[in-house]
Amino acid sequence: MTEFIIAGGPFMWPLLACSILIITIAVERLWFLQIRLVTPNGLTNQIVNLNNKNLINNQQADEIAELSSLGFLLVSCIKYKDLPRENLESKIEEKAIEVKYSLERNLNMLGTIATISPLLGLLGTVIGMITAFTGLSEVTGANPDALAAGISQALITTAFGLFIAVPGLVLHKYFEQKVSFLLISLQVEVSRFIDVINK
Repeated sequence: MTEFIIAGGPFMWPLLACSILIITIAVERLWFLQIRLVTPNGLTNQIVNLNNKNLINNQQADEIAELSSLGFLLVSCIKYKDLPRENLESKIEEKAIEVKYSLERNLNMLGTIATISPLLGLLGTVIGMITAFTGLSEVTGANPDALAAGISQALITTAFGLFIAVPGLVLHKYFEQKVSFLLISLQVEVSRFIDVINK
């Protein structure tokens, strides 16, 4: 593997950094976009029961808000439940923007890395080709073996860039779809909760 990276030239190092970043972001998003950390099953019903019995104090509310995105939004609903429905929904929309931002964290970076990786690879290839042909012009008589070796070495960066970009783009689209699904789930649960507490 080390020989492969060295053979690709200096542009292999930023490409290697891109691959590490993609893996790191993917693992981080896989962890934080778990359903149990965003919209836990049964949480809405539990909070409705606690709220009906007036058993939610400030400390409990803070703990619920920290456990999941849904908990954060439902506690916000309880906080503003005495407002007219239009004003309540407006306040919750503001809170939902914070949740959306946290769910989409690092996705732009993931998309950017997946986009620039093949470009970095192509840049490495172009510079490698220039180097290979420049070397030929400096010696008398073209050496086909040297030319073939130079071109082969130059193409390694393009191959590596594409190898990084393809899974990066797939992961980016997957996480975008997952965030959309989670946001819809949150909206449904919050609307149901507002119907219960703001009659």
